[in-house]
Amino acid sequence: MKRKLFKSMCLAMLLVAFAGYGAKENTVLPQMNLLKVEAAAKAVPLYEQKYAEVVDGVYEFIADGRSDNLPEQGKTGICEVRDFASREAALQQLGYTLQDISGDGVPELLIGWISQKRGAGHYGKEIYAIYTFADDRVKYVAEGWSRSSLQLMANDNLVTRGGTGISHQVLAVEHLQPDGNLGCYELYFTWAKDDGLCVYRNMNCRSEADAAQKTDMTVEEFNEMRSEYANYSVEIEYLPLKDFKKQGFKGLMRQYPSAGR
Repeated sequence: MKRKLFKSMCLAMLLVAFAGYGAKENTVLPQMNLLKVEAAAKAVPLYEQKYAEVVDGVYEFIADGRSDNLPEQGKTGICEVRDFASREAALQQLGYTLQDISGDGVPELLIGWISQKRGAGHYGKEIYAIYTFADDRVKYVAEGWSRSSLQLMANDNLVTRGGTGISHQVLAVEHLQPDGNLGCYELYFTWAKDDGLCVYRNMNCRSEADAAQKTDMTVEEFNEMRSEYANYSVEIEYLPLKDFKKQGFKGLMRQYPSAGR
């Protein structure tokens, strides 16, 4: 009887000891998790923090109509989407992504239109706004909208196809340089002259007939060339704007050092 009582006392002491150990551990774990969260926040690159502010401003505008934090530059296409699409559709179809198109190792922020979903990914060709990060700040690069299509080529060149009317159509090929400025490869555009509608070429991306060289190209050939560029543009992987609050930049198949944490 004494032996059973002794065993019961030992078992009780062990249970108390284990309970005390668990309580002690539980008081430490939240502090450790807090430190991990703080360390992770410090590890986020400055460019990602600043890009997140831009995307957040776009989200607020689409979700709630607040434009206080909407970027002044690069909002034309975004405003068009909000005008013709419902709130739910706009949050689903507008996308954002990080992609290095300047070749400097720091990704740019691209906002565009999601045209299709394949598997777990969302893709589209149309770009509404591009921002880069230079001199520790976000810098506007270019924008697209319904009358000025902005797309990306496989070599990371940017192609703009647009115009202000039948008599003035534009095809511009540019590349984002590491300093955050666009470099012009070539610009073709139509311009009405006394001898009819002519096609001009300019290497400085100035759509002025007086500063350009007249070509022998017909308007039909010019339009064919515009279509060919559209066929060779590439799809961009986007994250739906609706997921920004919970996902941030995580979940991209083509990851960057911070975006895949």
